[in-house]
Amino acid sequence: METITDVKQSKNILWFNHKKFFVRTEEVVYLKSFENYTKFYLKNGKQIMASHTMKIYEQQLLDKGDFTRVHRGTLLNLKYLTRFEKNTEGNWACLSTGERIFVSRRKLKKFEGEHPSNFSIY
Repeated sequence: METITDVKQSKNILWFNHKKFFVRTEEVVYLKSFENYTKFYLKNGKQIMASHTMKIYEQQLLDKGDFTRVHRGTLLNLKYLTRFEKNTEGNWACLSTGERIFVSRRKLKKFEGEHPSNFSIY
């Protein structure tokens, strides 16, 4: 069983609300920016709105896990990525949670070279 000290010293924790509330980075599926706020979408379906820009969280998450920007306003945890879809509606990242996240053309080119087996075109 983890103690409070163990949790506070853990590197895979994001703190919110002046260190009164925390989330493990592996529970974060993706983040979306909303002006000066960031909304976290978690594995259990919950959402957390934080009063900092996504840039602040991006710096923390890039060091802690498999996160990458897939769009100017979206940061994705690659552990939840199952495949990409390209169709007439745009480019989409399909997640193991059943959600689809829009991917910019420029960011998609990066993934096409790195993960060619994850692509399907409709």
